[in-house]
Amino acid sequence: MPRVANGPDSLYVEWPGGHRSRHLYFWLRENCHCPRCTHPDAWERTADFLAIPLDIAPASVRADGHGLHVEWPEHDAPCAGSFFSWDWLDAHRAERGARLERKVRRRGWTASDFGNGLPRFPHREVMGSDAALLAFLGTVDATGVALVEGLPDAQGAVTGLAERVGFIEESHFGRHFDVVSRANAENLAYTAGRLQPHSDLPSRRHPPGIQFLHCLRNDATGGDSVLADSIACAEALRERDPAAFELLSTHSVTFTSTADGWDIANRAPVIDVDEDGDIVGSRLHPALLGPVDVEPESQVAFYRAFRGLLSIASSEAMQLRVRLRPGECQVFDNRRVLHGRDAFDPATGDRFLQGCYVGRDEFESRLKLLRRGGRDFRET
Repeated sequence: MPRVANGPDSLYVEWPGGHRSRHLYFWLRENCHCPRCTHPDAWERTADFLAIPLDIAPASVRADGHGLHVEWPEHDAPCAGSFFSWDWLDAHRAERGARLERKVRRRGWTASDFGNGLPRFPHREVMGSDAALLAFLGTVDATGVALVEGLPDAQGAVTGLAERVGFIEESHFGRHFDVVSRANAENLAYTAGRLQPHSDLPSRRHPPGIQFLHCLRNDATGGDSVLADSIACAEALRERDPAAFELLSTHSVTFTSTADGWDIANRAPVIDVDEDGDIVGSRLHPALLGPVDVEPESQVAFYRAFRGLLSIASSEAMQLRVRLRPGECQVFDNRRVLHGRDAFDPATGDRFLQGCYVGRDEFESRLKLLRRGGRDFRET
């Protein structure tokens, strides 16, 4: 059993594994789960932050095999006493080292990692079985991409699959969009030309989360899909040219998307890193890069760095090539996985894909619920 020691303003726990954690008394008090401090159904805090003294200390502390029992002195925020299980305390240790231990880091992939092609999941199973849905979403979460096969030959089937995961995330393209070659195209995706590796809509403050692309017809010559992992691409740039990586991950630049029906712009770094410096994705999009507005003396370095990342993403080693067939739906994390396509000849046949997005929060929530397996959320 962990050993507990009281300090002036914190409780210290010595864990059997040898590590030690510190828990501020105020932190323990405001995290109380008793019925007077937390709503029993909504499981949201009802205790008044301002009514809890910042220098509060326990009236008593008792540890047993189940966890920690804390009684508090009388104050303006009523409390029936706090209980924290050892599992809960361990899972919420606030030290940076503990947070990094809990953190899930994504390992980048190259084309050779998919020697057997993309992971495939039958549409009927994904739609009818939570176990199959969990396997599918877990793969997208881990690798950033998967393929669902056997979708009905019907427009709108892609939104049905997406809604199995979460709410549709609308954009200025609407609830869903048709990827076809057409006259007066307001987006390069609606032409027959080659699309360089890119992430969708970096011109938006919150780019789309998970993208679904359902192939309805693909008879034209050319038009193969291209995928690349931006985590692997950015990591390769960091190894080859640390200064270029630093520039693209710390300096914001403007991305723009303009047409008769919209005018959208956003400033953000090209490479997306988290607070620990781990790469989580990119906003690489050569076609939507606005007039570069970093300082003039930094522009040559920026262009060199941008070209370096794009060159890596365009290399044969990084690019996974896929020939989508009718009934197949390519599903990928838009922040992480760059996508593109070869040019195609509309005179040789039809190419028609239908796509939509699901928000990242909805995707992650659905995955967590499936992993929870019906357990009461208050136990986590």
